[in-house]
Amino acid sequence: MPIELVKPSAKVLPSYLEALAEGNFCNMALGAFADESPEDISKNPDDYIRRVNDTSPRLVQMPDGSEYSVTDHELYWLVDDNRYLGSVSLRYSGDRELIEEFGGHVGIAIRPGLLNRGYGVRASMLALQLATTHFKARGIHSIYVSCNPNNSPSKRLIEHNGGKLAKEKSDAFGTGPSLIYKIDLK
Repeated sequence: MPIELVKPSAKVLPSYLEALAEGNFCNMALGAFADESPEDISKNPDDYIRRVNDTSPRLVQMPDGSEYSVTDHELYWLVDDNRYLGSVSLRYSGDRELIEEFGGHVGIAIRPGLLNRGYGVRASMLALQLATTHFKARGIHSIYVSCNPNNSPSKRLIEHNGGKLAKEKSDAFGTGPSLIYKIDLK
C-alpha cells in the first residue's frame, strides 16, 4: 500500500490508539484539540472521529493564558493502509499571531515509534502537495511553519522544502523558543 494522507477514520483508529501509547505528541492540531487518552477515545470512538474531522472554528489556549482562534483548518492522518504513521494539520486561517508567530499553517507529527525512518520527509512532501492546492485555492501563496530551535531534523526538513527563516522567538506564548519559517508555494 502507498503511504498517503487520509481523513481520520475508524478504520485507522486502532493503530492511532497504539501510537498514543508510544507518546502523546501525535496530533499536531494545536491547543490539545482532540488529544484525549486512549481510554477516553475508546469510550466513544465515533464521537472522537467526528470531532477530529470537524473543521468549524475553534479556540486555542496557550500556556501563557492567551487565546487565539483557528477559523479554517483540516487534520489528516499519514497512513500505510490501516497503520497510523503520523498527522498533518493544515491551518488555512485564524488569528495572525497564532499562525505567523507560533503554530504556522502546517503542522506535522510522526508516530513516536517511527521517528527518524523517513516518514517525516514523506509527510512533508505530501503535506506540501496538499497545501499548495488547498492554500492557493484560498488565495494564500506563502505559508508559515515553525519548529523548536533544538529540533535539527525539523529545521533541515523545513529548509529542504524552501523554508526561509522569518523570525526567531525566545518564548512563543509560554511554550519556549521557536523558529518561524516562510515557504513560498510554487
